[in-house]
Amino acid sequence: MVTTQPKISLSLDAADTTIMHRVGMTGLYMTLKRLEKQYPSSRQRGGHISWFFTADTIELFWEGSDFVALSWLIKESFQLDDTGLIHLAGLDNDAIDLRQKIYIHEGICAVFLRHNKFYQAGEVVNTELTVEEKKVEYRYKSLTWYAHQTFAEKLCDTDTQQLRRDYVQITSWLYLGGIVRHARTQNTTKLEEKPEYALTLLFVLVVCHYCLVHIPSEDLKERKPHRYLVVIPEIKDFEDASQRRWRLQQLETKQLHVSSLGEAGLLYYSLDDIQPEGDYYQACQVWLYEKMNQTSRQRTLMSIEEIEIDKNILITYQQVQKYFKTNYQIIKYKQIFIKVNPIRSLIADNLVKGIHWWSNFWEKLVIENLKEYLYNQLFSNREGFIIMAENSEEDKQYLIFIKVFQQAMKGNFAKMYAKADEEKEPPIKKKVERLRAELNYCYDELSFQEYLSDFLVRGGLNKYFNEHQEEISLLIKKSPWQELRIWSLLAIASYKPKDKSTHSNDSSFPNNEKLEEVNDDSEEE
Repeated sequence: MVTTQPKISLSLDAADTTIMHRVGMTGLYMTLKRLEKQYPSSRQRGGHISWFFTADTIELFWEGSDFVALSWLIKESFQLDDTGLIHLAGLDNDAIDLRQKIYIHEGICAVFLRHNKFYQAGEVVNTELTVEEKKVEYRYKSLTWYAHQTFAEKLCDTDTQQLRRDYVQITSWLYLGGIVRHARTQNTTKLEEKPEYALTLLFVLVVCHYCLVHIPSEDLKERKPHRYLVVIPEIKDFEDASQRRWRLQQLETKQLHVSSLGEAGLLYYSLDDIQPEGDYYQACQVWLYEKMNQTSRQRTLMSIEEIEIDKNILITYQQVQKYFKTNYQIIKYKQIFIKVNPIRSLIADNLVKGIHWWSNFWEKLVIENLKEYLYNQLFSNREGFIIMAENSEEDKQYLIFIKVFQQAMKGNFAKMYAKADEEKEPPIKKKVERLRAELNYCYDELSFQEYLSDFLVRGGLNKYFNEHQEEISLLIKKSPWQELRIWSLLAIASYKPKDKSTHSNDSSFPNNEKLEEVNDDSEEE
């Protein structure tokens, strides 16, 4: 007969919990739900362990030795498969394709098991997968053991085999960011947890999500160690949070490459179904881990960003996912290269900051973008800009402004087309660069108005301006000139010139350059 008193009781509302504890509780919940399907009867489980859930509480019951019950739970929860990859029962890894399983394995090793004291490495495994009917080689470091698997020994007293009554000392692999600053002060700075909380912290890695971050301005020829972003969500309801994490397994690995912490956070919630009439609020933390240099043995926590997401933010980001160019992969002789769209991440960062999705484009695309890499991505994303503006009542007015601006561009370019030799293309690229340079010289409202007036006059007869003269005049008068400068920049960058050969396509535009190539092959440590 199982005791009616729980051996361990956990609650999301407990006053002494942190975000890590609540995430760990959710990982435990996910794991117990999966184990319940695999072992439906408590008699099939060590110590006849059983459990009871509510939306925000977990109770664990078992018979006899605490060590027997907990070691069974931990052994079933944290495994290695036949190829040395980490297998988490809470994620149902068998249902995940091998590419994503390798991706999760490497993310856990990079973020949690950063020091070789916390794992035993096996052989480096080379495996071949078929992607888009092509053979691709994957290389990863297998494990023979990791610290989670034997943690029952830390939780239970060696002599009594019962759950310890004192605190359990923990380190960074169990509590992210928790480190002893100096060996001399470790007795006063060491981290300790109640045994039940130390148990829950084991399961944090089940709920976390891992993204690879890329900096667009880097020299692409110089290969750098992967930078990992780990998303740690705030939890309010076990079942809701579990379903969200399981849904994320639907994402393809190419979607897990981003250029900002903001997009990593939004990506975690991107598959949520938003009801227009309902309330919606979520929060998470995004932690950046990277190596200090090529010779570093482990990654270091470099920054933490707290993100709050309401209904409007997520709906807008879901539109960005739908209408802007997605990451896509190129397969070159057994290797995969991921092409990252940094414009999506730029917009995502604006959203989590609570500003318009286009607000700081001038600073990011002109002032800070010395290599003009981001600016050159605008053209391939031009359809997204238009659709986003069309879907926003607030931004629709700027669509007319873009049409007026681009009509003036056509008027200016028409003369070049007329003068160009039939066998030569007109110098559109130089003209576009000149227009952007003229825009760059606008430093206040007066200089911008002078530029815009002169530009529209040089463009000649403008049908869009004539049709919307009152509306455009009012927009120019009432809108901050910095905003109109941004939309002028978007108009220049997204302008698609006339193709003399009538074969109009993106490749005819000088700024249609390739997105960043990132090798998706597993790195060597």
